[in-house]
Amino acid sequence: MKVNSTNSQTLARDAVPPITLPREKTLLDMLYYMKLTRELEFRIERKLYRQGKIVGGVYVGRGQEAIAVGSCIDLRQDDVVCPSHRDMGAFLIRGMPLRTILAQYMARKTGATRGKEGNMHMGDLSKNLVAFVSMLGDNVPVAAGVGLSMKMRGQDRVVLCFFGDGATSRGDWHEGINIASVWRVPVVFICNNNQYAYSTPLERQMAVENVADRAEAYGLPGEIVDGNDILAVWESATRAIERARSGQGPTLIECKTFRMTGHSAH
Repeated sequence: MKVNSTNSQTLARDAVPPITLPREKTLLDMLYYMKLTRELEFRIERKLYRQGKIVGGVYVGRGQEAIAVGSCIDLRQDDVVCPSHRDMGAFLIRGMPLRTILAQYMARKTGATRGKEGNMHMGDLSKNLVAFVSMLGDNVPVAAGVGLSMKMRGQDRVVLCFFGDGATSRGDWHEGINIASVWRVPVVFICNNNQYAYSTPLERQMAVENVADRAEAYGLPGEIVDGNDILAVWESATRAIERARSGQGPTLIECKTFRMTGHSAH
């Protein structure tokens, strides 16, 4: 793990304050939600889609389940999550029923968008789930706005905002990160870096080696973790959530992982 502090220093792994491992129940919950995410997405992509019951593309996070699950597992119910298209685990942890998710993909009226859309663009404000915005990167300024509203109300709530590596090359991503840092809003930005933006490799879309290296330019901490190690993700997210909740502002976490399937099924 690499950690950039607010004064632009790079801390060694053993210099990071230790965090106690999760409770046994939390560990079991992590396993449960990762397995549930994998099985649900398998049935959506390999069963329903191939049976012609889903219109449009299907985007899954196979092999990347640890990122959403490890980050969201210990959130409070009043915290807010802004998921991206590979974060099914976030929907499950926040309590969105399986029937609702499946109905959403099949464009049924019992789905999250009541049959108006048949994909991942779903949310549920009663569960503090902000609907995913199709234009990648747009959920970053949205999350900054949600965090600002919490800060103005004097609340100790936190926002988790997910996005892919490709989103970090868009202008709205940079605008959102910048204003979140300036206003010191309680948002944890989590990059699901699977090395490709659609079919564009990382080195062809940015000149820096790591997404987290961009944090320094905006004056916020940046961490790099193994996105396939759920305990590393949990530890980093726990530290960032505590930092945001205590009024110290946002953190950018880069979870390095890889895509075990194509960009999507069309």
